[in-house]
Amino acid sequence: MAVTAMRDAEEYHAYILGQSHDNIAANQWWDGLFKAIASLETLPARCPRIEERGNFRHPLRQLLYASHRILFWVDAKTVHVLRIYPSSGRPLQSLQQRPKHGKSLD
Repeated sequence: MAVTAMRDAEEYHAYILGQSHDNIAANQWWDGLFKAIASLETLPARCPRIEERGNFRHPLRQLLYASHRILFWVDAKTVHVLRIYPSSGRPLQSLQQRPKHGKSLD
């Protein structure tokens, strides 16, 4: 997993804690995220390519998990998880784009 994807996950985990003050909910999201990522070991091509047509080095695919998109690409034997974005966010233009967690969880 790329450093950026891990940072995205950590930021959203902290966002859940900050909005709801619910450690259980934040940890359930975190655990579920990593189960979803682990599921990519089996048939990652089952996940569709992203709709955005940005200037990406590799064809990107997405796996939807809860309110987020797990963006990744696949080479011969490895799944490379690049970013984890809110699925309701603006269309992806660049992998440098920062996720926005705008809605309150209340």
